Amino acid sequence: MDSEAIVTKVLETHSANLKLLDSIEKKRGVFENLFKITQEQEYFLGITGLRGIGKTILLLQLAKENKGVYFSADDRELRSTQLYDIIKALSNAGHNKIFVDEIHTKPNWDNDLKSVFDEKIAYVCFSGSSSIKLKTLKADLSRRTVIEHLKPASFREWLEIKKKISLPLLSLDAIIKEKARLAREFGFAHRHLEEYYKHGGVLYDAKTYFFKTILSTIETIATKDLSIIREVDPDIEESFFKILYLTANSKPLELSYSKIGETLGKNKTWVMRFLSEIEKTEAIKRVFPVGESMKKFRKEAKYYLPFPYRTALCAAQGTKPDIGSLREEFFVNHLECDYIKTKKEASADFKIKNKTFEIGGAKKNQSQKTDFFVLDSLDTSKNKIPLFLIGLSY
Repeated sequence: MDSEAIVTKVLETHSANLKLLDSIEKKRGVFENLFKITQEQEYFLGITGLRGIGKTILLLQLAKENKGVYFSADDRELRSTQLYDIIKALSNAGHNKIFVDEIHTKPNWDNDLKSVFDEKIAYVCFSGSSSIKLKTLKADLSRRTVIEHLKPASFREWLEIKKKISLPLLSLDAIIKEKARLAREFGFAHRHLEEYYKHGGVLYDAKTYFFKTILSTIETIATKDLSIIREVDPDIEESFFKILYLTANSKPLELSYSKIGETLGKNKTWVMRFLSEIEKTEAIKRVFPVGESMKKFRKEAKYYLPFPYRTALCAAQGTKPDIGSLREEFFVNHLECDYIKTKKEASADFKIKNKTFEIGGAKKNQSQKTDFFVLDSLDTSKNKIPLFLIGLSY
């Protein structure tokens, strides 16, 4: 494809994709920080994260605000053209801010970016699957690029974008200190928790085929994103889905390397390696334990999913997701933590720094020894924290 054809194709694609923003009024909370990086232009900006959580929309918003040009590297008509040649053609046509989606689909994309940077051809902002973040960048490119990780939409972001409800960003310390006041002022948001369990994390419209869209995204992770890490074959794809379905229909502590291996017909070493690879796509989240001495150790993890994977996968099998697992999933997807593993019968669920937390419903048995009970209610008496407040932490 010659330069003129490249520019024409990209501009047509750019114009068509900008129409996606017509119905979107709000921006993710990270937008301002990312926009600032693109203004400074000291480094190229890379945005990574789980497939389907809004990287494309964010990239389009950045392109629009920067008066830049957007295109997807996996565009069928551009597949045979090197990334360097596309950017060079756009630069020669006067476009000096370029926003590239799905950049990891281009062979030698990192070498091409290094050349673009060194030759000062244009400023580039790009997105890729979560595994690209973990793919080793050559040292000379890593010095030229800032990689920012985009998490699935928090409860707070989901409320703002989908429900037009604006709530403050709160630290865990602020939530603990001001829980009573916060519950009085923002307790109305509590009623949206159940819908977030079903439709949160992503910002698709919750229409008739919402869960099918989620399952389609999961299938794309299996066929495309895992291929960055290892060669994908039908057996790998089947094992990937089996693990996700098993996770969705199990309580976090019910899974083990042995149980997964038994389901897949694989040995423990294979299971451990494959789980690590799946974790790189962010389709699964493992929370590792701390022991009685509160020291971390890499033994059996608890297994969680991003929202709304558990509900979508259960719906596909005609099962109902365990509400206790959903509550724990809400907590671990909003806060980085370890789970507590002791020989005692009753102990708290999670630990963050020097504080322990037990998660449950309004009628949770409170025999466990813990610093705080995080409950699916608005009760703030004694050491109780409403679960919905944890969703305002990012």
